[in-house]
Amino acid sequence: MTGFWYRVKRGARGLGLAAFLLVAGGSAAFLAARAPQPAGPRANQPGDNDNSEKLRRDERESVIVPPGMIRKMGLGVATIAERVRPVRLPPLQGVLAVDAEHLARVRARFAGEVVSIGPDAETSASVLSSFTLPRPCVGNTVQKGELLAVVVSKDLGEKKSELVDSLSNLRADEAVLGRLRDGQADGSIPARSVWDAERIVEADRVASARAERTLRAWRLTDAEIAEVRSEADRLSAAEIKSDTRPGDPNRWARVEIRAPANGVILEKNVAVGDIVETTADLFKIGDLSHLIVWAHLYEEDLPLVQALPRPIRWTVTLPARPGVVLHGTLDQIGAVIDPNQHTALVTGRVENADQQLRVGQFATAIIETSPPSGEVELPVDAVLEDGSQSAIFVQPDPAINRFVRTPVNVIRRFRDAVCIRAGGGLKPGDRVVTSGALLLRDALDALPAPRP
Repeated sequence: MTGFWYRVKRGARGLGLAAFLLVAGGSAAFLAARAPQPAGPRANQPGDNDNSEKLRRDERESVIVPPGMIRKMGLGVATIAERVRPVRLPPLQGVLAVDAEHLARVRARFAGEVVSIGPDAETSASVLSSFTLPRPCVGNTVQKGELLAVVVSKDLGEKKSELVDSLSNLRADEAVLGRLRDGQADGSIPARSVWDAERIVEADRVASARAERTLRAWRLTDAEIAEVRSEADRLSAAEIKSDTRPGDPNRWARVEIRAPANGVILEKNVAVGDIVETTADLFKIGDLSHLIVWAHLYEEDLPLVQALPRPIRWTVTLPARPGVVLHGTLDQIGAVIDPNQHTALVTGRVENADQQLRVGQFATAIIETSPPSGEVELPVDAVLEDGSQSAIFVQPDPAINRFVRTPVNVIRRFRDAVCIRAGGGLKPGDRVVTSGALLLRDALDALPAPRP
């Protein structure tokens, strides 16, 4: 019995040793499978005889790629040329506005009371037939010279009366002077009396001239001045010396408010019965055949726009009219940078001959400039970014598949292209990797650096 149990224990120890060796062998195989593999292209193994498919790093920033590997990596190479596509700046957002140079603020020349709006009973039929609006309203078109309102002004009536009074005194004193000169001829009138009469006549002439100049300074026309002189003649006529009936005060103190230019009424700030001053804007009339665009230009684009030759052309689009492109010019660049948006206010104009555009509409302006010299344009995939610098792969010799990683200075980026500045060994005519540059960079970084 003892020998039997001895053989059982010895067999169990043999089985345990075999199990241990089996487990240990499996663990070694598992650890060998999890060991890190070399990065980059597959290293040559015993039995590999094709050395033509090996990438080789001949310098720190250059790699030689065999033809077969070029096909596998999908490398594409193209010759770069100097940039010819125009530079399109970021869109400028803005609004349409009235051109201040073609905006008329209509005011009364004299303070007074508004007695009518639009043509009244004093307006002749020939004038009425030339205009289409019986009463001016906001949004309506008016023509130059159209009657907008009538104001009765006490000040105008007084100044006209001053001229009439001075003219009447002048006529009366001239008549006295004539009689005195006749008496002086026969010796019955002393010379002193004649001299005093002449001085009075001279003072009357000065007073009448002053009153007339005042009316002309208030922009009364020759016809209106002639009407005042006619009134003075009527009052001085002998046959109406006994007529004390007053004239029509509204007619005598009538001030006509007329449109100074063709345009559209943008504001109407007056009604019948209002007492208006000379500083109040009764109407605002704007010429909308062309409009101003107020837009905001980014600060970083300001030097490029300032260097452009004048006039600076731009195109304007409106969200309310998709597909319509308007052409105009940028006329002025503001001298102040907005501290919040860091933009400069620029103004330009667009034509509005068909009157389809509206003041206050949102607009987007696009400026395209000629490309600066010394810029080249590459596809987006050709430029590699690592967070600190931008680089491309250049093929110095078309006959040798050798590619050199070259840092570049990116000037501006677009959706499908990147603009870089030539220099640092890069120039138009060089061959640059345009596809597969990312794989080429990873392969270059995985290869060991050459020994010095």
